[in-house]
Amino acid sequence: MSQIISAAVVVAFVAAFKGALKRHPAAFYALAALVAAAGVYFTFNPNPNGAARAVAFAIQKGHLGFSMLAVVMFVGVFDRGSAVRRALGPVRGELSIMGAILMLAHIVPYLANYVSMAGAVLSLKPSVQSSLVVAVVLLVLLGVLAATSFKAVRARIDPRTWKRVQVLAYPFFLLVFVHLLGYLAVPLRAGAPDVVVGFAFYAVVFASYLVLRARRFVLDKRIEPIERRGAAADAVDGFKEVEQACKRTG
Repeated sequence: MSQIISAAVVVAFVAAFKGALKRHPAAFYALAALVAAAGVYFTFNPNPNGAARAVAFAIQKGHLGFSMLAVVMFVGVFDRGSAVRRALGPVRGELSIMGAILMLAHIVPYLANYVSMAGAVLSLKPSVQSSLVVAVVLLVLLGVLAATSFKAVRARIDPRTWKRVQVLAYPFFLLVFVHLLGYLAVPLRAGAPDVVVGFAFYAVVFASYLVLRARRFVLDKRIEPIERRGAAADAVDGFKEVEQACKRTG
């Protein structure tokens, strides 16, 4: 349930503050950092208050960060002229950075935990070991994608190189599901209600994304030849206009 509520909160937040985020990104990065810091603090210093504990849980488990990154990914499945793409396309980079910052609340406690038990990693269940390896890959990919989302960094990178780097977002997003599956496998088999609901939410999100992204890919492939023909026709028309103008002046 925490995942569903977090997703709803993030979608409402993005819809309400997309304009302000574009104008003042640094303020929102600072806000995300404060939220992440609060999540880390309450992980190590649990609050007895039920509501505060629930909020801290959503932050620390990465539900808010994941939802922010999911919004970034889903923007790409909409048509280029759609209202969603026009509204959120210009802030995808800023949302990516905010999502990465929020994910630190999930990364830091687990990283500290695994570093402290480094000698016992081989004794963990195979599913957990596999998920831990995937987590390391995800951490590297998240760092690369977040760093290249900053405008100052992007300006220093060749556009073709930048686009190739951003393609890493697709394996990153899919590996998140693999990572989740590794950790949820055991409680899922046990039939823990909260875990079943959470896994069902993630399964729907990832399945929907795969279907919609495949649809977008097919549609884009159909549109590209039409755009190329249109560009070629415009070039020919332009050449003819220049030619006629030369004849008139000659």
